[in-house]
Amino acid sequence: MERSNPKLMLLLISILLLIIASLGCNLTDRIMGTETSGEDENEELIAALNEETIDDRPEIMEFLGVPDAFDISIVEVEGVNVRMESWRYYQYGTRVDFVDGEAIWTIEIEPLPDGTICAAWYNPLEFEVGMSATEAIQVATAASPAGFVPEFIDLSEGGEDLVDGSVLVGDQITIGLYGDQVVYVETYALSPEGGQK
Repeated sequence: MERSNPKLMLLLISILLLIIASLGCNLTDRIMGTETSGEDENEELIAALNEETIDDRPEIMEFLGVPDAFDISIVEVEGVNVRMESWRYYQYGTRVDFVDGEAIWTIEIEPLPDGTICAAWYNPLEFEVGMSATEAIQVATAASPAGFVPEFIDLSEGGEDLVDGSVLVGDQITIGLYGDQVVYVETYALSPEGGQK
């Protein structure tokens, strides 16, 4: 991995921020809204969760490429599945966070040392809400350069909270399952020192 030019990184981050601003990140406005209490607050939250969002991810990916690493969490809020994700671009020193596809902020991150192996062969857009374990295994296996099939680990013996939990561990990827549904995906980079990022 080449050392990044600080001027180039600053230019890329500035352009990324302009793209996000021009895409109209209105999710914060929808969720934050005006202060209310009780039932009105719940109704506003449910309305915000059901509102259409703008999927900024394809445009970000077109501009910056597939992220070096990412994580996706599917959480249920008031009966609605919400997809929260972070894409990390170590070569640009940038992390982009999304809620239901809409970019909500960028954060500066530290670049990784030379020799780091990023799992940029995985595309976060291929992991969908409602995806089954079988589908996730197919996506992860097809993307792995070595065709590595993720190993299934049952978490049910770990306690009452994990009764329906399991995890798939693959080639620099971990996929969390609840029942047969994907609820978490994380890819990570391997640094020359043997650590994960």
